[in-house]
Amino acid sequence: MAKKARTLKPGPGRTVLQEDGTPWPADGMEAPDTAFVRRRIRDEDLVPAAPKPAPKEASEK
Repeated sequence: MAKKARTLKPGPGRTVLQEDGTPWPADGMEAPDTAFVRRRIRDEDLVPAAPKPAPKEASEK
């Protein structure tokens, strides 16, 4: 069974590259459950981050 994607961010003082070579966003992003991501978590290169809140719809006045 596949695990759910989770929101991760680079650990304190770390710069982490994604598998495609682009920098991991400092405020975090959803990460798939891959061997690459699990290895970054195990090495504490990536740490859990609070999920980004869903955008609120503009209310009518």
